[in-house]
Amino acid sequence: MKIILSPSKLQSERSLFKKKRTVLARAKQLYLIERLQAMTYEEVKSFYGLKAQMANTVYQQIHSLSSDEYDVFSMYSGIVFKEINVASYDRRQIDYLLAHGVVLSALYGVLEADMAVRPYRLDMTKKLGDINLYDYWQELVDDYFADVATVVNLASREFSRMLKHYRGRMLNIHFVEEQTSGKLKVVTVRAKQARGLMFDYMVSNCIEKVDDIKHFNEAGYSYVQAISKEDDWYFVKQLAD
Repeated sequence: MKIILSPSKLQSERSLFKKKRTVLARAKQLYLIERLQAMTYEEVKSFYGLKAQMANTVYQQIHSLSSDEYDVFSMYSGIVFKEINVASYDRRQIDYLLAHGVVLSALYGVLEADMAVRPYRLDMTKKLGDINLYDYWQELVDDYFADVATVVNLASREFSRMLKHYRGRMLNIHFVEEQTSGKLKVVTVRAKQARGLMFDYMVSNCIEKVDDIKHFNEAGYSYVQAISKEDDWYFVKQLAD
């Protein structure tokens, strides 16, 4: 079983693991960096659709000569990752994280917890000249997940699309909120928080049987079988009384 997450644009320069492994496809990652480094500042600004200050930050990241590298679940620090308490995990939980936790990335392809990464910015939907990033990483993704029986999908559609050839069981987790109209709605920020909480719940409890995920009951979300399907599970936040 693998649990997949999307990366976050918000990133920090920190590490948990003293020893970090090289990413799975270093040469492919370096080639993308070369393509990005070939851009002028104005091209970077236009490519990312950024204002001047952020464009300058991204440009400096691309051209940074720093040798500092960080590990995956320490570097990413967006809404989802703030709910993942990696620093508090014991040895058994760390081993579970290493075995099951995966972050999909436009720059790195597939990342496991103790792999060495640097701050960057790149979306799967961007096209680097003639490079379609979904096609670019497809072989690596297909090979990585070929023998994985079950994937618990806590990633966004942008990144879960990388598994379009996956033939195992893809269990999609949805977080929705009840509205006064009676309809159910995804509230983006809280759904992202719930993804992080779900991931943390699975690692903290070292979940091996997917049915145990149904016991998740945090931030007001709980599993509702009536609207769930075999591989689409819905967790609903009910209206407060």
